[in-house]
Amino acid sequence: MKRDPTIIVSIFLICVLGLVAIFLFSSAAVNDTGAFNRWDTSDIIVIFTTFLAAVLAIISFIGYRRDRRTKVLLVTLAFLIFTLKGVFIVSGDFFGRRVHPLFDMVANLLDFGVLACLFFGMTMK
Repeated sequence: MKRDPTIIVSIFLICVLGLVAIFLFSSAAVNDTGAFNRWDTSDIIVIFTTFLAAVLAIISFIGYRRDRRTKVLLVTLAFLIFTLKGVFIVSGDFFGRRVHPLFDMVANLLDFGVLACLFFGMTMK
């Protein structure tokens, strides 16, 4: 089976363009005094890891479509849950909902979902 390098190159270019967009957006969030308007460095790191998890979910889903193995599907699901967790955290920071007492519990449950998917993906035959 011959692999198509255009998919890998296009995903790599999407990653690079996404990183450039994140850094441009983060520099645009700095006001005249040099302080961030709404986001700090940890928020930018969460945005970066969320974007990376989304790209890895896409790559692993492409791998699943080729192989149709359940292990790869569980890894895809783990990356997808991690992406949802990142979107949840960034939206909570941006809209100010992080003070809700259930916020940390939901984030921890999503972490548990990621670990459970990875565990079952590794232990399946």
